[in-house]
Amino acid sequence: MRPGPPLPRRALLLLPPALAACSGPTAARAPGRADVQRLLDARAAALLSGDLPAAGAGHAAADRAELRARDARALAAGLAEWAVVVEGTGADRVTGTSRVRVRGEGRAVAGTFRAGWDGRLRTSEGGTPQPWDLGEVAARVVEGGVLLVVGPGAGDGGTTREVVEQVATDLGAATARVDAVWGADWPRGTAVVVVPGPAEVARLTGRPAARLDAVAVGADAALPDGAPAGVRVVLPVQRFAALTPLGRTITLTHELVHVATRATAPAAGAVVPRWLTEGYADHVARLDRDVAASALAAPLLSARGVPQVPADAAFDSPDPAALQLAYAAAWTLVTSAARGSGTPAVTALVRAVRSGTDLERACRDVLRRPFPDVVATWRADVASDLVGWGP
Repeated sequence: MRPGPPLPRRALLLLPPALAACSGPTAARAPGRADVQRLLDARAAALLSGDLPAAGAGHAAADRAELRARDARALAAGLAEWAVVVEGTGADRVTGTSRVRVRGEGRAVAGTFRAGWDGRLRTSEGGTPQPWDLGEVAARVVEGGVLLVVGPGAGDGGTTREVVEQVATDLGAATARVDAVWGADWPRGTAVVVVPGPAEVARLTGRPAARLDAVAVGADAALPDGAPAGVRVVLPVQRFAALTPLGRTITLTHELVHVATRATAPAAGAVVPRWLTEGYADHVARLDRDVAASALAAPLLSARGVPQVPADAAFDSPDPAALQLAYAAAWTLVTSAARGSGTPAVTALVRAVRSGTDLERACRDVLRRPFPDVVATWRADVASDLVGWGP
């Protein structure tokens, strides 16, 4: 075996002995999980202390310049927590779960960690990207959380500046609105990631995003204290800026409802229909707003036939009209239930279903009505064109 280039003494001190001994690129033996864990723990300590050369010492020399640039952007964005739990090692790869938090963020966000391996760690695509993987990041801590603005000259463009200023103003009030309806048992420091457009949203979410005005992003995983990992909100400037100012406020609040509800893990086996989660988020975000219900529900009111409770798949439809219909149906169904039983009862319904109570029983226990009656009332409301819903 031809040995690789000699390591700087500083790097050798960071590498566990078993890894330092197989530093050449031809090493094919799978590394021990404990050895790689120590290597990544050392990287975390160096990174969070701001020692970028030491943070990259366990990586292949060819990757260090790019890694150092990313690490510098992460620190500039206010990186406050970075850790990886190694879950698998192979002859050419390392996999695990990452945990990342920036200043102003209430709870670390979990993701997938993937790296190549050839005797050293190799940066590779496939893991959960962070905002600083996309380019420059300008961070701004505000009431309710932190804004991470991504892109060249981050935050300097006129449209981007307009969006950032409104979100900075709205985030605290939107957080208070969610507190008032859902309760305060969620981390109120939310990271809002502002990106140029759908391509960056797709990078951060791993799915097509051309029709998304905003999206809540975060893996369902437990943190070391047992609490669910945090959730971030991603806003594409191009689409978000096209909304009215009130529309932006409502959209931001909708996503914060998702952040709040996901802060408590659902019970094992709980079946939470998408219409309930999306409809509840819209209900809270639109509650007592000065917008005509008939305008918000236009896709449903103009549809033919008896309204149907949307299936989960409807919220991932590639057809914009079908997607709008699903959201309109979800919002009106939840709001119809709230008009009959009260918003606190609907909040209790969401909590009950997430805790593992099946929907039919939860409706009987919380709303004091069977689910078919809830649906029948909703259909009657829609048939009347939501007369009396206001404003």
